[in-house]
Amino acid sequence: MTPEIRTQIVLTRSTDYYNIMRTTIFTLLGIAAVIEFGPGGYSAPLITLVITACAYGILAGGVALDDIINLREDMDEDFAQSGYGKGVAARNIPMLKNLSAGLLALVGLAEIVALVT
Repeated sequence: MTPEIRTQIVLTRSTDYYNIMRTTIFTLLGIAAVIEFGPGGYSAPLITLVITACAYGILAGGVALDDIINLREDMDEDFAQSGYGKGVAARNIPMLKNLSAGLLALVGLAEIVALVT
């Protein structure tokens, strides 16, 4: 795989991750608005939507970040020694993946608690 193709794939997967996170956050924001301004009380459809949005963000976002990690591992020696390559290698993408998943899970849990109480 050429460095140009690798770079294009990384940029595409990074964009995919950002789009996944944006979609998930806006979905959860919309659900929060319905919880706040809606009639209140238990709603099975909203709980299901919260779980689905969180699962989508955690799973799809995780896959996109896993692809970026794998592409980073495939860097050839010349590219890895460049300034950009060193910067890419220094990023803690597994921590980003864990933080993203944890924060989405917390938001989902908070919305579910708001729906059942």
